[in-house]
Amino acid sequence: MNISLFYAVLAIVRKDISVWFRQPTAIAATILPAIAFMVILYFGAQAVGRNPVAIVVQDNGPHAQEIVKILNDSDAFRVDMITTMSQKAEEALNQIKVAAVITIPPSFDTAFDSHNPDPVLIHINNLNLDFTNDLRRSLPAAITEFYSEKTNEGSSNNSINPININVNEADLRNQDVDILRFEIVPILVLLLTTAGIVNAGLATAREWEDLTIKELLLAPISRTSLIIAKMLSGWFTTLIVAATVIGLGSVTGYLKPDGLLYWMTMVTIVLLIALASTGLGVAIGSATRKFQRVTAIGIPLSLDLFFLSGGISIAAFLPPWLQTISHFIPTYYGTHALEMAIFYSSTEGLTADITVLAVTAAVAGILGVLSLRRGMLTTN
Repeated sequence: MNISLFYAVLAIVRKDISVWFRQPTAIAATILPAIAFMVILYFGAQAVGRNPVAIVVQDNGPHAQEIVKILNDSDAFRVDMITTMSQKAEEALNQIKVAAVITIPPSFDTAFDSHNPDPVLIHINNLNLDFTNDLRRSLPAAITEFYSEKTNEGSSNNSINPININVNEADLRNQDVDILRFEIVPILVLLLTTAGIVNAGLATAREWEDLTIKELLLAPISRTSLIIAKMLSGWFTTLIVAATVIGLGSVTGYLKPDGLLYWMTMVTIVLLIALASTGLGVAIGSATRKFQRVTAIGIPLSLDLFFLSGGISIAAFLPPWLQTISHFIPTYYGTHALEMAIFYSSTEGLTADITVLAVTAAVAGILGVLSLRRGMLTTN
C-alpha cells in the first residue's frame, strides 16, 4: 500500500468512526437488541433457574433435619419457606408464591430407623410442564443423595441404606456454567453481528443519502481506497464494541478464558465474526442506500441468525430439522467456538469453526466489495 492510498483510507476510516460516535441512534441500533435480550434472559433465568418451594417439617429428628439441609442446599430448589404448618405452605402454593410444597411427615425418623417405607410428600402446582418436570426429577435426586450419604456413613454396615445406592457422577465439562452466563456468549455474537451489519451498512448508505458519494468519487483517490476504507471502518467500529464488551466481561469474570491459547481463540473468532458481518453490512448499505432500509433489514437478519444458531437454547437439543438448519448458520460455529474457549478451555471442533467463519468472512467481504463497486458504477 503506497503512502497516498494509506492516508486516503485512514482519512475515510477516521471520518466514519467519528461520525458513528456522534450518532446515538446508530449506537442504540447496535446495542439495544443485545441489551433487550440480556434483560429478558436475566428475568427468565431468575424464573427457571431454581424453582421456589416450601418445606413443611413435621419431624424434628436428625434424619429429617438432614434431608431438609440437602433440599435447602440443592441447586434445583430455592427454599423460600420452611414451616411446621402445612396450611401456611398450602396457601403459598395456591397463591403461586411457591411451585411446590415438600412435606417431611412426623414419622420420618421412626420409619427410617425401623427400615420401613419412609415417604416424602410433594404437592406440585403443575401449571407449567417444564417447572413440573424439574420438580419431579429433583426431589428423587435429593432423596437419592440423602441415602447415598447414609451408605457412606455406614460403609461397614450397608443395611442403614435400604436401597444401597451410591452416586458416581462423571462430568463431561470441567465446570458448571449457570444459564445466565451461558447465554452471554450468544448475546455477544448477536452484538457483533448487529454491530457489523448495522454500522457498516449505515456508514455505507450514508454516502448516498447525504450525497457525499459523488464527492468521494470525484476526489483524487482510487476506488480501491474507498472500498478498503469502507470495509475497515465498519470492521473497526464493530471491534470497538467488541473490545468494550469483552473488557467488561473480563473484569467481571463472565467472559474470561483461562490461558493465552483460549484468549487467542476468542480474539480470532471475534475478528472473523466482525469481518463477516461488516462485509454483509457494506453489501446491504450499498444496495439499499437508505438508513431506514439498512436497519429494517440488518436488525431482523441479526436476530434470525441469533435464533437459528441456538441463541436461547442449546442447538444440539433442538428438534432435528432445526439442528440441520443451525449447521448452515455461520454464527452457530462462532457461538460454539467461543463457548469452548471461554467456559471449557477446549479446542473441540475449533478447526471446523474457524474454517466456516473464515470462508463466511471471505464470501461476505467479496459480496460487500462487489456491491459497493456496483453502487459506484451506477452512481456515475
